[in-house]
Amino acid sequence: MKRGRKEKSHDTSTSSTRLRQGGDINLPLDLIVEILKKLPAKSLLRFRCVSKLWSSIISRSRDFIDSMVTRSLTEPPRDAHIIDDFGAGYYKKCFLAFSSSTFPRNTNEVSVLLMPERMEQYIRGLILCWSISRNKAAIYNPTTRQCFNLPDTKIKGIGSCFFGYDPLGNQYKALYIPLNYMEHVCQVFTLGDPTATQWRSIQGVKSHFPMASVVCINGVIYYRAINADATSEYKLMSFDVRWEKFYHVEAPKTLMDHPSILINYQGKLGFVCCEEGIEIWVMENANKETTQGWSMIFFYEMEGFKRWRILGATRGSEIVFVQPGYLSSDKLWVLYYDPKQNSMRYVDLKGTYPEEKRGYTSTIIWSALDYVDNTMCLYQAIS
Repeated sequence: MKRGRKEKSHDTSTSSTRLRQGGDINLPLDLIVEILKKLPAKSLLRFRCVSKLWSSIISRSRDFIDSMVTRSLTEPPRDAHIIDDFGAGYYKKCFLAFSSSTFPRNTNEVSVLLMPERMEQYIRGLILCWSISRNKAAIYNPTTRQCFNLPDTKIKGIGSCFFGYDPLGNQYKALYIPLNYMEHVCQVFTLGDPTATQWRSIQGVKSHFPMASVVCINGVIYYRAINADATSEYKLMSFDVRWEKFYHVEAPKTLMDHPSILINYQGKLGFVCCEEGIEIWVMENANKETTQGWSMIFFYEMEGFKRWRILGATRGSEIVFVQPGYLSSDKLWVLYYDPKQNSMRYVDLKGTYPEEKRGYTSTIIWSALDYVDNTMCLYQAIS
């Protein structure tokens, strides 16, 4: 009996030593996943190298990726600003700077990315880059530093490319609309689909030219368009990302006849018009089976905004502006206007711009508002 107790004590001592020396500990898979969900994105990117299993969980699991995006939305909001040397070539270096309301006059976490021609849209941590002159599109993930070039559309002529997310199907889709009004066929590419090697043709909408202003809200892409007939009237269109169908959306004629920008205003479609001040219209009853209604939320008599370029709205309802046209590198400001408080703050990006690049006069700023971390791998199928 004594010998047995002594051997048992010896085994326990040996086991404890093994743990102190870094022995393996087997944890349940669900516990590993829960631990990973609590780690910052930078750590997760390093931990993809631990094993194929960990890489699959972090980069390909829809549930895990969605949890990362959801967690980011519960944290203090931050914005990503892209300083672009416009005209520096098809693929060129751009500078990505992050800012938050906590540090209103400073930026941090500067990185470098490559992108074609211009940023078109930002959705849930992914950026659609579009070259209208070459009919080429790419998806860039700032979290993973991956840039995925979409295949050629195979349609002659130029067109417009939009980006949307279906929350029910948890899918990202790119929509291509040819500008040739005789062409009624549009194309869709599903990101992360292992069978998607080419664009799919779908029924399009005849006789309309899409405009640059576009926003995706709750699985619907909204964009302005102009009739290709003799009327040349502006209209508001929508595209259901899940069912891949187009709809005409009723909107006040005064909004369509004046220069205005589409924004996501607290989860609803909004128009911002700066003709004589700042005027914000929000669409109620977005369900296409009901009659849409519009209400004017704010209006202020403020001068000078008409010439500024609107980048969108933040989660906190601030309207984000940059200077019109191309910028001087001496003043790379992004302005945040709070219509509720009728107040302004700004972020100065000059400190993030390298000295050797400041000779360019064709600098332009794009912004990914309410930026979130997304560990999705762009090159492989998502499970």
